[in-house]
Amino acid sequence: MCSSDLCCAVFLLSGGVVSAHAVHAAQSSVRAEDFSSHGIALGQVATEQQLSAAFGKVLYDDALSRWGIPLTKYTFKKDITVYTLQKTGQVAEIVLEKDAAAARDGIHYGATSYYIQHVFGKAQRENLDGGACFVYRGNDSMRLIATVDHDNGSLTALRLTLLPLTEDEADTWAADHPEAMGDVETTEILKGTAAID
Repeated sequence: MCSSDLCCAVFLLSGGVVSAHAVHAAQSSVRAEDFSSHGIALGQVATEQQLSAAFGKVLYDDALSRWGIPLTKYTFKKDITVYTLQKTGQVAEIVLEKDAAAARDGIHYGATSYYIQHVFGKAQRENLDGGACFVYRGNDSMRLIATVDHDNGSLTALRLTLLPLTEDEADTWAADHPEAMGDVETTEILKGTAAID
């Protein structure tokens, strides 16, 4: 084997090791603390009073449904929105936009894509709901989604969620979390209607 072939083989082997290390880093860089904000964690049961103590006065709340999951949306000052599951009161999603977008190790609004990946791990940019995002997965289907500017890649929002992101995920999520879904009677009526169509 000539020296250039040897160099090529060493480069390819080291590249393989680096790639495996990068994949491992992406999986291990996200911590349990990354799925909470202001002392409120995804999955915990939280009352409106507890949310107000953490995020400030609730400006308004709305009942809504996403992928058939009944939610209560709480809107706070400073671009903070929290969604809870209506049936269980568990925190399902926390959205921190603009100046509220802050996390550990100096991650804040305007942070570069390079620094986001330095802290949370390497990830491919994905298109999610029209935004450019880095999606990091934790335990129990929790995701940390860093939304970045399409042009310069700087952080514009953080979204902590345990909710499904796609229709396929929504089907699985509904089967795995029947306690969080709508009334059984309503669900059966909708199934019957779907069967008739």
